[in-house]
Amino acid sequence: MKNLISFFDRSKGKWISQRTTYELYNKNMSSLQSQMQIKSDKLLSESTIVASLNWGEIYRQVQHHCYYQDISQPNAKFNLEFNSQLNNRKLLTLCTVTDPSLISFKTRYGSTTVDETYWFATSKLRLSTSIIKKFDTCVAVSFCSEIKV
Repeated sequence: MKNLISFFDRSKGKWISQRTTYELYNKNMSSLQSQMQIKSDKLLSESTIVASLNWGEIYRQVQHHCYYQDISQPNAKFNLEFNSQLNNRKLLTLCTVTDPSLISFKTRYGSTTVDETYWFATSKLRLSTSIIKKFDTCVAVSFCSEIKV
């Protein structure tokens, strides 16, 4: 849990994001610039909002429920709950934290799986990769760089 909180503490603030996505099925490549704000809030003692993420009009909260699993392990896997303002559907995400600079998410909904890895290259540069699969076949990949402003 300590590494998870440390990662999001380092992520707090305003960021400018540049994401490039490649869709394998139609060989389409797109690039998107956006801004995001990451902040952290505390809720009830058994539940913590680890981060609130804003990308343009998309809003998500990463919520950790302490009573779901043992959080005493420093390099552990966590089940996190993502709440999306767009469709209000909760998604269960497996989060793996190996150190304060690297975090991985695996989210499954229906036949789609999204594997995301985020890491800090420096204190003001964060990078990420995403692999999107449908029926266990890769359909898109993306790379993102984020600069803290």
